[in-house]
Amino acid sequence: SGMRDVIAKDLWDAQHSAHAQVIDLQSGKEAATQVGSLMLSASLSTAVNAVKGLTREEMVECLVSPLREPSEFLAAFDELEKVAWYLHHTPEGRYYFDRQENLTKLLQSLANDAPENQVDDLIRSRLKEMFSPTRKAVYSEVLPLPKMEEVAERVRRNRVLIIVSPDAKIPPEEVERFFNELSQKNNLCVLTGDKTAMASIEKAARQFYAAQKADNRIPHGHPQRADLETKQQTYELDFTSTILNLFDKVLFPIQRAGKPSQLVSKALDMSRDTKQDFDGEAQIEKTLTAHPVKLYLDVEDNFDGIRDKAQDLLWPENIDEARWSDVADRYAEQAGMYWLPPRGLDTLKSIACNRGLWEDLGNGYVTKKPKKKRTSAQIIVESEPNDKGEVRLRINPQNAGPAARIYIAENGQVSENSPQLTDQTITTSALRVSLLVKDPSGQYDTGEVVTWHNKLVLRNALSEQNGQRQVALFVAPTGNIRYTLDGSEPREGTAYTGPVAIGSDDVLMRVFAEAEGLEAKQDFRFPAQGKKGVQIDPVKPGRIVSRIPRKLDSRAKTFAGLKQAADQSVTFEGVMLTVGQGNQVIAIQVGDVPVEADFIEALLSQITEKFPPETPVTMTFRRADFASGHDLKAFADKLGIELNIGDVEQ
Repeated sequence: SGMRDVIAKDLWDAQHSAHAQVIDLQSGKEAATQVGSLMLSASLSTAVNAVKGLTREEMVECLVSPLREPSEFLAAFDELEKVAWYLHHTPEGRYYFDRQENLTKLLQSLANDAPENQVDDLIRSRLKEMFSPTRKAVYSEVLPLPKMEEVAERVRRNRVLIIVSPDAKIPPEEVERFFNELSQKNNLCVLTGDKTAMASIEKAARQFYAAQKADNRIPHGHPQRADLETKQQTYELDFTSTILNLFDKVLFPIQRAGKPSQLVSKALDMSRDTKQDFDGEAQIEKTLTAHPVKLYLDVEDNFDGIRDKAQDLLWPENIDEARWSDVADRYAEQAGMYWLPPRGLDTLKSIACNRGLWEDLGNGYVTKKPKKKRTSAQIIVESEPNDKGEVRLRINPQNAGPAARIYIAENGQVSENSPQLTDQTITTSALRVSLLVKDPSGQYDTGEVVTWHNKLVLRNALSEQNGQRQVALFVAPTGNIRYTLDGSEPREGTAYTGPVAIGSDDVLMRVFAEAEGLEAKQDFRFPAQGKKGVQIDPVKPGRIVSRIPRKLDSRAKTFAGLKQAADQSVTFEGVMLTVGQGNQVIAIQVGDVPVEADFIEALLSQITEKFPPETPVTMTFRRADFASGHDLKAFADKLGIELNIGDVEQ
């Protein structure tokens, strides 16, 4: 009588609902009932120190017959062990029935009693973890088992993956209806599966929930603790495997010519390295980058096809210019448009504009049919003015075809009757150089005249005769000079006609030069007679200026100088970076553009990656601006830069 519950639940009852009977009904054999009856008989001994139960081998020995395979009984026993409530085993592997319920019964009770909302949350959490977006190439957010009203707001902002249970909670027709009413159709991706298997995921989730819940009820050291930990691992694996087997279909938007937008399905590509953790995002990427392609991960490699599709779908019909913000909106709306990785649309625009296929009009609009380009010229100053005001210029024609004609005029108007350039470099002391570029092929229209303006360069020469100091002033290429000695504005100062006598104390000479609209202004400081070296105010801002570039002549000195300059927030102009030697060299020139030390160091870091670590590195500069004279002097002292009168302006 003590085994009545054992028999009724695990072995036999009149309704054929005992666990062994159910197994036999499913298999069409009586192996489970026979195994259970044998185990029960081996469990009934009441003798002192009796050995109860049987091992698997003993069980087979007792049941095997010429017409029955041992595997038949072993398979039935394995199934019975999974579901029986009263089957136990000793550490030695002897199985027996007992009146006390086993771990299986506890877990089944916990699973059956699991609150539905907690089971749903468990499924959501696992789905979110398995399909979490990191690269965000396909989707930027995952919504597992959502309510459809939650989805609408998210889809307006980003491309979203919704994971939909294929059962009655959200039937396929509701997803279809939601898609049809959605404006941002190209922002929706759906992961779903076969509704006939949906019940299995809830069962697996309940088992996993129960195994975690039982953790507090069966402490370490309990006889069933090892079994519990085994079941925890098994149930977690079953839970994950069930999800993978169920959610195996990706829905994504398309639009074929002459037909409305629709969601189409594609089997989820499950090929992967099983040694690595499952990455649901990567599996969806593989699925949608395979033919037929919805997702392109590399915009440049697939530029032509993406551009054609964008021009067809993202611009209003029969209109070449579109506001770029509207293009971005249509990208989210047009179901037929390819998916691109984050900022992929901006990358597409950048490549198309750089290749001259599109044009950013600068007012928020982009045209897919740029107007005919007009000729122009790029003028690069390759040297600073010398004492004669001569400058070397490099002239590069722009939008001028393969045989550009460049007409030049110095200090005058240019026309097609002007001399034609025969070399890309010229040396000139003109105040102005005007260029007119023509394209003989007719591919480009003739553009505006390009005019380059020279710079006036002021110099001085201090001399002493019979104890009297005097200063001679020079301007190149040409010009009129005015000066003051009292610190006032030199523009209204005394006209320079010859060397100017100055006193024996500290002198500030402020100088102004003008020539045909070009102007230059500079302060010259002369220390009192007997004072040695350049005088620097430690508080006032200052700059190092030099017509002959200052040079950091080694790799170590260059990087040390840049580090100190970065600490002092120094900006440089007229920079030349040179890495390498002989024919194996990279040189970068920065003209009259203030650049920070961090910017220069970033350039050098990229360049030096192409060379061995011992490759020579040098840097020259013509101007460096400091927040204070103290910083200027510290920089010069550390790097061994000799400063003379005229090298420092404050």
